Amino acid sequence: MGVVMPISSRTPPQPKPSCRFFAALPLLWAALVLVLTLTPAADMPVTPVWELLSFDTAAHAGVFVVLAGLSRFSLRHQSRWPLLARHAGAAALLVSVLFGGLIELLQHHMHLGRHGDWTDLLSDAIGAALAVGVATLWAARRREPLQLPIVPLLLLGALLPAIGAPAQDIPRARRTIEKLAAPELHGRGYVQQGEHKAAAYLRGRLRELKLEPLAPNYTQPFTLDVNTFPGTVALSVTHVVTLDKVVTKELVPGAEFIVASESKGTSGLLTTSALRLDTLCFFQASAQQALQRRAWHWLSTLGTPPFLVLTARDVQRLPTLPPALRQTLDSLPNRIVLVPKLTASLAPAQVAGIHIEALNEPVTWYPLNPEYPEDLLTLQVDAQLQRNYQTQNLAAVIRGTAQPDSFLVVSAHYDHLGRMGRNTYFPGANDNASGVALLLELAAHYARPENRPAYSVVFLLFGAEEAGLVGSRYFVAHPLVPLARIKFLVNLDLLGTGEEGATVVNGRVFEAPFRCLLALNNAYHYLPALGARGRAANSDHFPFSEAGVPAFFIYTRGGSAAYHDVNDKPAALSLAGFAGAFGLVRDFLGELGAAPAAKK
Repeated sequence: MGVVMPISSRTPPQPKPSCRFFAALPLLWAALVLVLTLTPAADMPVTPVWELLSFDTAAHAGVFVVLAGLSRFSLRHQSRWPLLARHAGAAALLVSVLFGGLIELLQHHMHLGRHGDWTDLLSDAIGAALAVGVATLWAARRREPLQLPIVPLLLLGALLPAIGAPAQDIPRARRTIEKLAAPELHGRGYVQQGEHKAAAYLRGRLRELKLEPLAPNYTQPFTLDVNTFPGTVALSVTHVVTLDKVVTKELVPGAEFIVASESKGTSGLLTTSALRLDTLCFFQASAQQALQRRAWHWLSTLGTPPFLVLTARDVQRLPTLPPALRQTLDSLPNRIVLVPKLTASLAPAQVAGIHIEALNEPVTWYPLNPEYPEDLLTLQVDAQLQRNYQTQNLAAVIRGTAQPDSFLVVSAHYDHLGRMGRNTYFPGANDNASGVALLLELAAHYARPENRPAYSVVFLLFGAEEAGLVGSRYFVAHPLVPLARIKFLVNLDLLGTGEEGATVVNGRVFEAPFRCLLALNNAYHYLPALGARGRAANSDHFPFSEAGVPAFFIYTRGGSAAYHDVNDKPAALSLAGFAGAFGLVRDFLGELGAAPAAKK
């Protein structure tokens, strides 16, 4: 007969931990991951560049190691759903991959300067599989029931080769674009040393990749003359509504008007009148005579000549006016040209007058009351013509293992338009931070030991392209490698879109290389379409092809239409064709001799 223990001495059953406690662990971690991954790109710190594996890949994998590990632990120890407890590993892996996919979708659709990418999801899956695989093996050692260990391990084994040698790092490329387009680089122009700051950043990137300099400190200096607008740029229009009422509109530089690249500046604040060109002048003699009288009146009575206000279309029609009227209008040095889109540029000199380009907005440029057709303009333009401004090209090389004296060249210009006054700058994300980013990704590819090219590959980052291909012209006149030894040059400019494919300038000039490029694209479907153009002096390939060097200029089509304006920002770029352009250029160069030499 057994002994019956007193009720008071029995050990009470221990309560099982709450399901909510276990669920809180992965949920809290997932919330933190969401906050970090949906933080605007501009607020994210600059991450280091690693050689064998990108920092972004490792970070994604590490975050999902923790997420999958916490998820498996929580599911394994909860008691509400026994089936999930038995298959905790597989469930944790599935939930982690789905969560990673959700993040990529959110980044793709939210306007945060962050963009979804399948390689990030691949890294997430590897991290999750690694965590589940290790946990499953640990459970087996402790004689716990196995929970589908073969599934995560097989998945991990299948994915590891894919991540071992990434073709290009899209998140790193985005960070390159964001850095080059950031306000602290001042539009990579000639105000506040913007292009020098960009060059210093790019030298650092070349050093990180351990590329060999083709010139001391990677730098080939040269000089240019360039007109700049470093100080105040302001414009307002005052309409007379009645004798007792006026309306003044202050225009926003960059958004509503720009100063033309060749314009001279004002001596402080200037107030004068706007003289509109009536389009009837192109058809009626009476309108021509009226305009002539008004122009003479303003020239004789005003201390400051008025601004002739006309549309871009009317500028083209001025030669059709009678000679006497043309001569009178030519005597008006100051002009405001009304345009459908603001497109900035650079000039090496100043003209005699003040030239403004403004959006053709009727509420701004047409009188509110026809009885008072003349409007007042108040403006200030600080212009500075910089002579013999010293800037630079950057040049590096990866020596070929088989034919080091034969060269393939990848080029991109890093400069842009700089500033339009103190408060406005041109970011130049597509033009041409995107091309620079692709060049650096190609350099990173060839810098890896297993990708060392058979022919030498030269990387040229040109300055002063926007000022008239000044840097590339200087390089051709003072080459750092013999031009005759350059087998081919691929110039990268405007690579931030790609929804509609790409265009190859000189594709109709060098037909056999273009057929090779087209065959590669047809075989691997890198880009939706590939078009060919003829000879054009629209980027840095031109001085080379004119000197007898075979050269292509590749740019993507579709997506953002921002060009030479303040809207060319990183967030506007889809990079839809970036990975495809990388693969296409890599394979094309490989066909020409950049592929690693065959081992004997």
